[in-house]
Parts: sequence; C-alpha cells; structure tokens
Amino acid sequence: MYISLFLTLGAMHLVALASPGPDFALILRSCHHRARALGAAIGISLAILLHATFSLTGISLLIAGAPLLFTLVRVVGALYLGWLGYGALRAARSRQSGFSAQEGEQGSLLLGLRQGVATNLLNPKALLFFVGLLAAMVTPEVGTGVRLLLALELFALSLAWFGLLAWSLSTARAQRLLARAQRPLNLMTGLLFMVVSGSILLETALPLAA
Repeated sequence: MYISLFLTLGAMHLVALASPGPDFALILRSCHHRARALGAAIGISLAILLHATFSLTGISLLIAGAPLLFTLVRVVGALYLGWLGYGALRAARSRQSGFSAQEGEQGSLLLGLRQGVATNLLNPKALLFFVGLLAAMVTPEVGTGVRLLLALELFALSLAWFGLLAWSLSTARAQRLLARAQRPLNLMTGLLFMVVSGSILLETALPLAA
C-alpha cells in the first residue's frame, strides 16, 4: 500500500544527498582519516534521522513556526558553518603540503561523529527541507509504524551514501589524488561553508531589517 511512498521518498532523498552541500564538504574535509570520515558519515545520518523524526512528529514544524526559536537555530547554525569554513580557508592558506599535526591527532571517529551531527542538525536549510518534503508526501492517514519506517529508510540511505563516500575518498589511491589538489579542495570546501553560512545570516537579517 505504501510502496510508492517509500520509493518516491527514497528517490527524492537520494537526489538531495547527491547534491553538494555542507555534509559533502565535511566528508571531503575529513577523508584524510578514515575513522573520522566514517564518524562524520554516521553523525550526518543520525542527524538526518532526528530531522526526519522531528518532522514526522510535528516538532520541526513547531520550531519553524516559532520566530524567536527558529531565528536562534538559524544564527547558531550559520555561525557553526562559518567556523568550519574559516578552518578550511585557513588550511588553504597554509604553506604546509599536508594536514597539520593537530588535525592528524584529531582523526578520531568520535570527533567525526560530533562534527557530522552538528553540521547537519544545526543547518536550518536541512530542517526546512525535511519539513517541506515530509509534510508534502506523508499525509495524516499514515500511521506511526509507517512513519518510523520512513525515518529509518532515510537514515539507511544516508548512511549508505555517506559511508560509501567516506570509505572511497579515504582509500590510498583517492588520497594520492586528493593530496595533489589539497589547497584548492580546502578553498572550495571553505567557500561552500561560508556561502551557506552567509546566505542563512542574510535570510535571517532581511526580515528583521524590513
């Protein structure tokens, strides 16, 4: 009965996952340490599971509908993404050919997990995406059990995509290729973080200035 819903939602989510954004940039920044990259993949997927659960239960809609709370979420998320962007741009300006020793010491799964959760969960664009997507596709008649399975489907697809990406980019061959373009990659990911951060802050400030 709900096969078409699962297939359609899964296909739309895969398209969104394949689109470059802060999550992809984080995996790219973390892939020099496989454990850290896999941790980031797990963290992003857990955050997506939370977004889906909050959206399907109406919590995200309440947050989006509370101006003060949603503004706080937007500002905190934008500042965090801006901080990640600053770190990437600083690495791009570094004269060192490889990652710093400090980064080498931080190649842990737990660090990647924390960064993955924060990057996705604090991104207000992700919150609005799931609110819009799930509100449009999941009608009130859909039961709790099916809603739970839908959230798990999004989690599983996210984990498979980002896990595969993290594993592939952290192979020795991929690392040799990435090492040749480390500065441009740091610059690209830093600018991506900064653009998303700036757009969130601008979208937040414009209604206040009107």
